[in-house]
Amino acid sequence: MMKLTLIAAAFALVAAPVFADEMMDASKLTCADFMAADMDGMMKDTMAMKEAMKDDAKMAAMTDEDAMHGMMEMCKMHPDAMVMDALHM
Repeated sequence: MMKLTLIAAAFALVAAPVFADEMMDASKLTCADFMAADMDGMMKDTMAMKEAMKDDAKMAAMTDEDAMHGMMEMCKMHPDAMVMDALHM
């Protein structure tokens, strides 16, 4: 029983950062934070935004790369906005 508890605890420590990344609230992502991220961070943010906007036909039809570049362009035009708001401007 102790061995199973230790295995579960080890899994929780390893998996927690992964689950935390997946739980990012796209509606709270600012353009400033998005633009300050490295390329991996921008791609993670883009995928989270695409998931949050999955009912938007235009966003759903874009590749991840096209969506990321679109988000970058909108954030350049609206640097003080939330990304989701910038996409709707």
